[in-house]
Amino acid sequence: MKNIKILFLLIVAFFSCSSPAKRSSDKKEGIRIVSLAPSITKEVEELGMADHIVGATSYCDITKNNKNLIIGDAINVNVEKVLLLKPDVILITPMTRKSTLDLFRENGIRVYVEGKQYSFSDICKHFEDLGTQIGRHDNAMSIIDHTRTRIDSISKAIPENAKGQKIFIQIGADPLFAVIPNTYMDDYIKFAGCKNVTTDFKKGTISRETILNRNPDVILIATMGITAQEEKKKWESYKEISAVKNGKVFIIDANVACVPTVKNFGEAFENIVNLIVK
Repeated sequence: MKNIKILFLLIVAFFSCSSPAKRSSDKKEGIRIVSLAPSITKEVEELGMADHIVGATSYCDITKNNKNLIIGDAINVNVEKVLLLKPDVILITPMTRKSTLDLFRENGIRVYVEGKQYSFSDICKHFEDLGTQIGRHDNAMSIIDHTRTRIDSISKAIPENAKGQKIFIQIGADPLFAVIPNTYMDDYIKFAGCKNVTTDFKKGTISRETILNRNPDVILIATMGITAQEEKKKWESYKEISAVKNGKVFIIDANVACVPTVKNFGEAFENIVNLIVK
């Protein structure tokens, strides 16, 4: 009888230690999250944790229908309101003042600082880290794996005659601003097997004359309200450049292409490839 009792206790202990709540890294019941960046808030939502957000910036979509969630923006934060919310974790970018970050930590709040994202790989690494922070690591990896497979499939399907094209991606008008190497948006071009016309630039500011001289085959303009339409008309007035001759001056959605999340990257890449191969 004594041996049976011991065996029973061992079985109970085994199943207690290996229960889903213990095994899974995706169990974080009751966690309270404050996000100080629209892109991070979007990622938290993508990980199915929107209901756990108790504070976000005025720029986050989640606050449009719930103004009570607003605690400021990435730089100007209502620290007192955040502390009253008693968050378990605060998700921030390097834009947040160090003094604010230190104050949160002094009050015993866990702070996750998003790292620099110079490539799609960096975006994936950040997303994995974020998933770990909020107990959704497995979900994050599933999204990452799916997006990588999607990108690989799209890349392999690009016709050979569409590769090698010279691409100019414009993300600002006054001054004229371009996507340059060592940025995640440059990966859109590289993954498509094409060439960035600003491949030798270290800063994004550029003159219109430089772009005209480099004669891009495709021009992509990130949406900037009415400015994007005006920029499209300006480029199309230069009839001598290849992009205009080929009818390849396009507007792309900045809310997708310029917001660094794993899902956004996959969607933007597919959209850009569809334009490049037209």
